[in-house]
Amino acid sequence: MAANTTAKKTADQAEAAEPTRCECSRYSVLVNVRENGTDGDLTWDEELTTKCQATTKRTFAPGHDAKLKSALIKWGAEGHDVTRDDDGVNTVADAATLAAKFPFGHMVAAGISRAEAKAAAKAERAAARAAKKAAPKVKKPQVVTAKVGRWERTGTVEGDTFTYADAKGETKTTTKFQLV
Repeated sequence: MAANTTAKKTADQAEAAEPTRCECSRYSVLVNVRENGTDGDLTWDEELTTKCQATTKRTFAPGHDAKLKSALIKWGAEGHDVTRDDDGVNTVADAATLAAKFPFGHMVAAGISRAEAKAAAKAERAAARAAKKAAPKVKKPQVVTAKVGRWERTGTVEGDTFTYADAKGETKTTTKFQLV
């Protein structure tokens, strides 16, 4: 019986609550914030938001907690300072700090660190590719068959020297040979 009363109370409280804007709509990021050269005011190129316009009686509209979580991970990995608008009072902090008050806060922090590690590994691979392209290419000697005396031998030619293995397996070099 007590469970029914509790359920009825929470349902009544939910009906009595005024719809407010969804929590995810309060978060945004200003991209490329810089000082305006003429009057010293700050200006930015773009404002990133979750594009949420929902109103709800709860904290989040259905599914919008996940929407906020993914946006905070993305913005945190890109290194942006996130702004939370609390009806005119703005709080600016990093994404993990703002997400800490929600149950999914630890997931945001873990997602940011995973994204940063992934970006570092990608940069490392790109640097390795660039170093490989910049390194001088070493030509491998081509294996050829040449006649040395009356015998045909398989070996490599570098310049005017032929290197081969004789019948006993010993390595020999000669400048007197004819390619076959």
